[in-house]
Amino acid sequence: MKILADENIPYVVEAFSEFGEVETVSGRTLNAAQLGEAEILLVRSVSAVNANLLENSKIRFVGTATIGVDHVDVNYLKQRGIGFASAPACNAVSASEYVISVLMVLAERQGFILQDKTVGIIGCGNVGSRVLAKLQALGVNCVVYDPLLQQKSGGTQWSDLATVQAADIITLHVPLEKTGEFPTFQMVNSKFLSKLRPNVILINSARGSVIDEKALLHRLVAHHDMQVVLDVWQNEPRINTIVLQRVLLGTPHIAGYSFDGKVRGTEMLYQALCAYLQQLARWDCRKLLPPPPITGIQFSDSISDSLAIQQAVLNCYDPRRDDAALRLLAHAPNPAQYFDQLRKQYPIRREFHTLQVRVPASRKTLATQLQGLGFKVLV
Repeated sequence: MKILADENIPYVVEAFSEFGEVETVSGRTLNAAQLGEAEILLVRSVSAVNANLLENSKIRFVGTATIGVDHVDVNYLKQRGIGFASAPACNAVSASEYVISVLMVLAERQGFILQDKTVGIIGCGNVGSRVLAKLQALGVNCVVYDPLLQQKSGGTQWSDLATVQAADIITLHVPLEKTGEFPTFQMVNSKFLSKLRPNVILINSARGSVIDEKALLHRLVAHHDMQVVLDVWQNEPRINTIVLQRVLLGTPHIAGYSFDGKVRGTEMLYQALCAYLQQLARWDCRKLLPPPPITGIQFSDSISDSLAIQQAVLNCYDPRRDDAALRLLAHAPNPAQYFDQLRKQYPIRREFHTLQVRVPASRKTLATQLQGLGFKVLV
Protein backbone atom coordinates (compact mmCIF):
# COMPACT_ATOMS: atom_id res chain seq x y z
CA MET A 1 0.00 0.00 0.00
CA LYS A 2 1.32 3.45 -0.93
CA ILE A 3 0.94 6.43 1.40
CA LEU A 4 1.38 10.00 0.19
CA ALA A 5 2.08 12.52 2.95
CA ASP A 6 2.91 16.16 3.48
CA GLU A 7 6.64 16.39 4.16
CA ASN A 8 6.04 18.71 7.12
CA ILE A 9 4.10 16.16 9.18
CA PRO A 10 6.68 15.15 11.81
CA TYR A 11 7.62 11.47 12.09
CA VAL A 12 5.21 10.60 9.30
CA VAL A 13 7.60 8.03 7.81
CA GLU A 14 8.35 6.46 11.19
CA ALA A 15 4.67 6.27 12.10
CA PHE A 16 3.16 5.01 8.84
CA SER A 17 5.86 2.80 7.29
CA GLU A 18 4.30 -0.26 8.90
CA PHE A 19 1.35 0.15 6.53
CA GLY A 20 3.37 0.46 3.33
CA GLU A 21 5.62 2.76 1.33
CA VAL A 22 5.50 6.39 2.50
CA GLU A 23 6.29 9.12 -0.02
CA THR A 24 6.51 12.71 1.20
CA VAL A 25 5.71 15.74 -0.96
CA SER A 26 5.21 19.48 -0.62
CA GLY A 27 1.69 20.03 0.67
CA ARG A 28 1.44 23.49 -0.87
CA THR A 29 1.99 22.19 -4.42
CA LEU A 30 0.19 18.84 -4.07
CA ASN A 31 -1.64 17.89 -7.27
CA ALA A 32 -3.60 14.98 -8.73
CA ALA A 33 -0.69 13.73 -10.85
CA GLN A 34 1.33 13.01 -7.71
CA LEU A 35 -1.25 10.65 -6.23
CA GLY A 36 -0.41 7.79 -8.57
CA GLU A 37 -1.09 4.47 -6.85
CA ALA A 38 -1.49 6.01 -3.41
CA GLU A 39 -4.38 4.75 -1.27
CA ILE A 40 -3.71 6.87 1.81
CA LEU A 41 -3.34 10.66 1.74
CA LEU A 42 -2.07 12.63 4.74
CA VAL A 43 -2.17 16.43 4.52
CA ARG A 44 -2.06 19.69 6.43
CA SER A 45 -4.05 22.90 6.03
CA VAL A 46 -2.09 24.07 2.97
CA SER A 47 -3.55 21.33 0.74
CA ALA A 48 -7.02 21.60 -0.79
CA VAL A 49 -8.58 18.13 -0.78
CA ASN A 50 -11.56 18.00 -3.13
CA ALA A 51 -12.88 16.47 -6.34
CA ASN A 52 -10.22 18.21 -8.44
CA LEU A 53 -7.52 16.39 -6.51
CA LEU A 54 -9.13 13.01 -5.92
CA GLU A 55 -11.59 12.36 -8.76
CA ASN A 56 -9.58 9.71 -10.62
CA SER A 57 -7.42 8.54 -7.74
CA LYS A 58 -7.25 5.33 -5.72
CA ILE A 59 -7.34 7.20 -2.39
CA ARG A 60 -9.53 5.44 0.16
CA PHE A 61 -8.48 7.29 3.34
CA VAL A 62 -7.62 10.96 3.91
CA GLY A 63 -6.17 12.32 7.13
CA THR A 64 -5.40 15.94 7.96
CA ALA A 65 -3.04 16.67 10.83
CA THR A 66 -4.97 19.82 11.73
CA ILE A 67 -7.80 21.05 13.90
CA GLY A 68 -9.57 22.84 11.06
CA VAL A 69 -11.04 21.01 8.09
CA ASP A 70 -12.10 23.91 5.85
CA HIS A 71 -9.46 22.81 3.30
CA VAL A 72 -11.15 19.40 2.93
CA ASP A 73 -14.40 18.77 1.04
CA VAL A 74 -15.79 16.39 3.64
CA ASN A 75 -19.08 15.94 1.79
CA TYR A 76 -17.23 14.80 -1.33
CA LEU A 77 -15.29 12.24 0.72
CA LYS A 78 -18.55 10.89 2.12
CA GLN A 79 -20.05 10.62 -1.35
CA ARG A 80 -17.03 8.68 -2.55
CA GLY A 81 -16.93 6.47 0.53
CA ILE A 82 -13.44 7.70 1.40
CA GLY A 83 -12.46 7.39 5.05
CA PHE A 84 -11.55 10.64 6.78
CA ALA A 85 -9.89 11.74 10.01
CA SER A 86 -8.69 15.05 11.36
CA ALA A 87 -6.78 15.87 14.52
CA PRO A 88 -9.16 17.94 16.66
CA ALA A 89 -7.42 19.74 19.52
CA CYS A 90 -3.99 18.43 18.51
CA ASN A 91 -2.48 21.93 18.63
CA ALA A 92 -5.06 23.61 20.85
CA VAL A 93 -2.65 23.77 23.78
CA SER A 94 -0.01 25.39 21.60
CA ALA A 95 -2.43 27.92 20.10
CA SER A 96 -3.71 28.91 23.54
CA GLU A 97 -0.14 29.30 24.80
CA TYR A 98 0.56 31.54 21.80
CA VAL A 99 -2.17 33.92 22.96
CA ILE A 100 -0.82 33.99 26.52
CA SER A 101 2.70 34.67 25.22
CA VAL A 102 1.44 37.49 23.02
CA LEU A 103 -0.38 39.06 25.97
CA MET A 104 2.79 38.87 28.08
CA VAL A 105 4.74 40.72 25.39
CA LEU A 106 2.04 43.37 24.97
CA ALA A 107 1.74 43.92 28.72
CA GLU A 108 5.50 44.43 28.93
CA ARG A 109 5.66 46.73 25.89
CA GLN A 110 2.70 48.89 26.81
CA GLY A 111 3.09 48.83 30.57
CA PHE A 112 -0.33 47.50 31.50
CA ILE A 113 -1.37 44.87 34.02
CA LEU A 114 -3.27 42.07 32.36
CA GLN A 115 -5.56 41.64 35.36
CA ASP A 116 -6.77 45.22 34.83
CA LYS A 117 -8.09 44.35 31.36
CA THR A 118 -11.22 42.60 30.14
CA VAL A 119 -10.53 39.98 27.46
CA GLY A 120 -13.24 39.10 24.95
CA ILE A 121 -13.02 35.59 23.52
CA ILE A 122 -14.91 34.87 20.30
CA GLY A 123 -15.21 31.12 19.88
CA CYS A 124 -14.88 28.83 22.89
CA GLY A 125 -14.07 25.47 21.32
CA ASN A 126 -10.83 23.53 21.70
CA VAL A 127 -8.59 26.62 21.60
CA GLY A 128 -10.86 29.31 23.00
CA SER A 129 -11.79 27.24 26.03
CA ARG A 130 -8.12 26.73 26.85
CA VAL A 131 -7.41 30.45 26.48
CA LEU A 132 -10.31 31.10 28.84
CA ALA A 133 -9.03 28.62 31.43
CA LYS A 134 -5.52 30.07 31.35
CA LEU A 135 -6.71 33.65 31.68
CA GLN A 136 -9.05 32.74 34.51
CA ALA A 137 -6.13 31.03 36.27
CA LEU A 138 -4.37 34.40 36.13
CA GLY A 139 -7.41 36.20 37.52
CA VAL A 140 -8.26 37.99 34.27
CA ASN A 141 -11.87 39.01 33.65
CA CYS A 142 -13.15 37.33 30.47
CA VAL A 143 -16.33 37.62 28.42
CA VAL A 144 -17.13 34.90 25.90
CA TYR A 145 -19.20 34.90 22.72
CA ASP A 146 -20.00 31.58 21.07
CA PRO A 147 -23.62 31.46 19.90
CA LEU A 148 -23.34 27.91 18.55
CA LEU A 149 -22.09 26.52 21.86
CA GLN A 150 -24.62 28.63 23.69
CA GLN A 151 -27.39 26.99 21.67
CA LYS A 152 -26.04 23.53 22.40
CA SER A 153 -25.18 23.88 26.07
CA GLY A 154 -27.26 26.74 27.44
CA GLY A 155 -26.00 28.21 30.70
CA THR A 156 -25.32 31.74 31.81
CA GLN A 157 -21.59 31.94 31.08
CA TRP A 158 -22.09 33.47 27.64
CA SER A 159 -22.04 37.13 26.63
CA ASP A 160 -23.57 38.76 23.59
CA LEU A 161 -21.39 40.09 20.78
CA ALA A 162 -21.80 43.71 21.83
CA THR A 163 -20.38 42.95 25.28
CA VAL A 164 -17.36 41.20 23.79
CA GLN A 165 -16.82 44.02 21.30
CA ALA A 166 -16.55 46.42 24.25
CA ALA A 167 -13.63 44.46 25.76
CA ASP A 168 -10.11 45.87 26.02
CA ILE A 169 -8.64 42.84 24.25
CA ILE A 170 -10.39 40.57 21.74
CA THR A 171 -9.02 37.20 20.63
CA LEU A 172 -10.56 35.15 17.82
CA HIS A 173 -10.88 31.36 17.95
CA VAL A 174 -13.52 30.41 15.41
CA PRO A 175 -13.49 27.96 12.49
CA LEU A 176 -13.88 29.37 9.00
CA GLU A 177 -17.52 28.99 8.01
CA LYS A 178 -18.96 30.62 4.89
CA THR A 179 -22.51 29.36 5.36
CA GLY A 180 -24.83 28.34 8.17
CA GLU A 181 -26.50 30.26 10.93
CA PHE A 182 -23.27 31.73 12.26
CA PRO A 183 -20.87 32.32 9.33
CA THR A 184 -17.40 33.53 10.28
CA PHE A 185 -16.03 34.44 6.84
CA GLN A 186 -14.99 38.11 7.17
CA MET A 187 -17.05 38.46 10.33
CA VAL A 188 -14.57 41.12 11.42
CA ASN A 189 -15.64 43.68 8.83
CA SER A 190 -16.11 47.44 8.90
CA LYS A 191 -19.36 47.16 10.87
CA PHE A 192 -17.73 44.88 13.45
CA LEU A 193 -14.67 47.10 13.76
CA SER A 194 -16.79 50.23 14.24
CA LYS A 195 -18.10 48.74 17.50
CA LEU A 196 -14.66 48.33 19.07
CA ARG A 197 -12.81 50.60 21.45
CA PRO A 198 -10.41 52.95 19.62
CA ASN A 199 -7.47 51.47 21.58
CA VAL A 200 -8.57 47.83 21.43
CA ILE A 201 -6.08 44.98 21.06
CA LEU A 202 -7.25 42.46 18.44
CA ILE A 203 -5.61 39.03 18.12
CA ASN A 204 -6.36 36.57 15.32
CA SER A 205 -4.87 33.08 15.43
CA ALA A 206 -7.91 31.38 13.90
CA ARG A 207 -8.18 31.78 10.12
CA GLY A 208 -7.06 34.72 8.00
CA SER A 209 -10.35 35.10 6.16
CA VAL A 210 -12.21 35.69 9.42
CA ILE A 211 -11.01 39.29 9.05
CA ASP A 212 -11.69 41.61 6.12
CA GLU A 213 -8.15 42.94 5.81
CA LYS A 214 -9.20 45.91 3.66
CA ALA A 215 -11.60 47.05 6.38
CA LEU A 216 -8.93 46.41 9.00
CA LEU A 217 -6.45 48.64 7.19
CA HIS A 218 -8.99 51.47 7.03
CA ARG A 219 -9.62 51.08 10.75
CA LEU A 220 -5.90 51.12 11.60
CA VAL A 221 -5.38 54.29 9.59
CA ALA A 222 -8.27 56.00 11.39
CA HIS A 223 -7.39 54.70 14.87
CA HIS A 224 -3.66 54.67 15.50
CA ASP A 225 -4.20 53.48 19.07
CA MET A 226 -5.65 50.17 17.90
CA GLN A 227 -3.18 47.30 18.20
CA VAL A 228 -3.44 44.15 16.07
CA VAL A 229 -1.68 40.80 16.32
CA LEU A 230 -2.06 38.45 13.35
CA ASP A 231 -0.83 34.90 13.04
CA VAL A 232 -3.13 34.11 10.12
CA TRP A 233 -3.61 36.06 6.91
CA GLN A 234 -5.78 36.28 3.85
CA ASN A 235 -4.30 34.66 0.74
CA GLU A 236 -1.51 32.78 2.48
CA PRO A 237 1.31 32.46 1.56
CA ARG A 238 0.94 35.64 -0.53
CA ILE A 239 0.15 37.86 2.40
CA ASN A 240 -0.46 41.60 2.23
CA THR A 241 2.79 43.27 3.28
CA ILE A 242 0.96 46.55 3.96
CA VAL A 243 -1.11 44.78 6.60
CA LEU A 244 2.08 43.26 8.01
CA GLN A 245 3.62 46.71 8.33
CA ARG A 246 0.59 47.94 10.28
CA VAL A 247 0.27 45.16 12.85
CA LEU A 248 2.01 45.25 16.21
CA LEU A 249 3.03 41.59 15.99
CA GLY A 250 2.85 39.36 12.94
CA THR A 251 3.71 35.67 12.78
CA PRO A 252 3.61 33.15 9.90
CA HIS A 253 0.62 30.94 10.88
CA ILE A 254 2.54 29.17 13.63
CA ALA A 255 0.36 29.67 16.73
CA GLY A 256 -0.29 25.95 16.88
CA TYR A 257 3.23 24.99 15.82
CA SER A 258 4.59 23.57 19.04
CA PHE A 259 6.47 20.38 18.31
CA ASP A 260 4.27 18.63 20.87
CA GLY A 261 1.14 19.71 18.99
CA LYS A 262 2.45 18.66 15.59
CA VAL A 263 3.51 15.24 16.84
CA ARG A 264 0.16 14.90 18.61
CA GLY A 265 -1.48 15.41 15.21
CA THR A 266 0.65 12.68 13.66
CA GLU A 267 -0.26 10.31 16.48
CA MET A 268 -3.97 11.05 16.12
CA LEU A 269 -3.86 10.28 12.39
CA TYR A 270 -1.92 7.10 13.09
CA GLN A 271 -4.53 5.97 15.61
CA ALA A 272 -7.32 6.82 13.14
CA LEU A 273 -5.72 4.83 10.32
CA CYS A 274 -5.20 1.87 12.64
CA ALA A 275 -8.90 1.97 13.46
CA TYR A 276 -9.83 2.30 9.79
CA LEU A 277 -7.66 -0.70 8.85
CA GLN A 278 -8.69 -2.57 12.01
CA GLN A 279 -5.08 -2.96 13.10
CA LEU A 280 -3.52 -2.77 16.54
CA ALA A 281 -1.74 0.53 17.20
CA ARG A 282 1.93 -0.05 18.07
CA TRP A 283 3.80 3.18 17.32
CA ASP A 284 4.73 5.30 20.34
CA CYS A 285 5.72 8.88 19.55
CA ARG A 286 6.93 9.62 23.09
CA LYS A 287 10.18 7.75 22.45
CA LEU A 288 11.10 10.19 19.68
CA LEU A 289 10.34 13.55 21.31
CA PRO A 290 13.53 15.60 21.82
CA PRO A 291 14.28 17.18 25.19
CA PRO A 292 13.06 20.77 25.58
CA PRO A 293 15.66 23.54 25.09
CA ILE A 294 15.07 24.64 28.70
CA THR A 295 13.99 22.05 31.24
CA GLY A 296 13.65 24.16 34.37
CA ILE A 297 13.88 27.56 36.01
CA GLN A 298 13.83 28.66 39.63
CA PHE A 299 12.40 31.83 41.15
CA SER A 300 13.50 33.56 44.32
CA ASP A 301 11.10 34.90 46.91
CA SER A 302 11.84 38.48 45.85
CA ILE A 303 10.40 38.29 42.32
CA SER A 304 6.88 39.55 41.74
CA ASP A 305 4.17 37.14 40.60
CA SER A 306 3.65 39.01 37.33
CA LEU A 307 7.34 39.06 36.44
CA ALA A 308 7.77 35.38 37.33
CA ILE A 309 4.83 34.40 35.11
CA GLN A 310 6.10 36.56 32.27
CA GLN A 311 9.56 34.99 32.49
CA ALA A 312 8.21 31.44 32.63
CA VAL A 313 5.96 32.03 29.60
CA LEU A 314 8.54 33.79 27.45
CA ASN A 315 11.20 31.22 28.32
CA CYS A 316 8.99 28.70 26.55
CA TYR A 317 7.90 30.91 23.68
CA ASP A 318 8.56 34.54 22.76
CA PRO A 319 6.53 35.59 19.68
CA ARG A 320 8.86 38.51 19.00
CA ARG A 321 11.31 36.10 17.37
CA ASP A 322 8.71 34.98 14.85
CA ASP A 323 7.60 38.56 14.28
CA ALA A 324 11.16 39.63 13.48
CA ALA A 325 11.59 36.72 11.06
CA LEU A 326 8.33 37.44 9.25
CA ARG A 327 9.15 41.13 8.76
CA LEU A 328 12.16 40.11 6.66
CA LEU A 329 9.59 38.92 4.11
CA ALA A 330 9.58 42.44 2.66
CA HIS A 331 13.17 41.89 1.48
CA ALA A 332 12.71 38.34 0.19
CA PRO A 333 13.01 37.71 -3.59
CA ASN A 334 9.96 35.45 -3.37
CA PRO A 335 7.80 36.53 -0.39
CA ALA A 336 5.32 33.65 -0.70
CA GLN A 337 8.11 31.11 -0.74
CA TYR A 338 9.75 32.84 2.23
CA PHE A 339 6.48 32.63 4.20
CA ASP A 340 6.26 28.89 3.54
CA GLN A 341 9.93 28.38 4.40
CA LEU A 342 9.40 30.00 7.81
CA ARG A 343 6.77 27.35 8.51
CA LYS A 344 8.68 24.47 6.96
CA GLN A 345 11.89 25.26 8.83
CA TYR A 346 10.21 26.28 12.06
CA PRO A 347 12.45 25.61 15.08
CA ILE A 348 11.37 23.15 17.73
CA ARG A 349 9.10 24.83 20.25
CA ARG A 350 7.92 22.91 23.29
CA GLU A 351 4.77 23.48 25.35
CA PHE A 352 4.55 24.91 28.87
CA HIS A 353 4.20 21.47 30.46
CA THR A 354 7.78 20.61 29.47
CA LEU A 355 9.18 23.36 31.73
CA GLN A 356 9.62 22.70 35.45
CA VAL A 357 9.27 25.85 37.53
CA ARG A 358 10.47 25.88 41.12
CA VAL A 359 8.93 28.48 43.43
CA PRO A 360 9.28 29.12 47.17
CA ALA A 361 6.77 27.20 49.28
CA SER A 362 5.35 30.48 50.56
CA ARG A 363 4.28 31.57 47.04
CA LYS A 364 1.07 29.56 46.83
CA THR A 365 -0.75 32.03 44.59
CA LEU A 366 2.12 32.08 42.11
CA ALA A 367 2.32 28.28 42.14
CA THR A 368 -1.41 28.00 41.47
CA GLN A 369 -1.27 30.47 38.59
CA LEU A 370 1.69 28.73 36.96
CA GLN A 371 -0.05 25.38 37.28
CA GLY A 372 -3.16 26.88 35.72
CA LEU A 373 -1.07 27.90 32.73
CA GLY A 374 0.19 24.34 32.36
CA PHE A 375 3.66 24.48 33.88
CA LYS A 376 5.09 21.75 36.10
CA VAL A 377 5.51 23.48 39.43
CA LEU A 378 7.88 22.36 42.18
CA VAL A 379 7.91 23.94 45.62
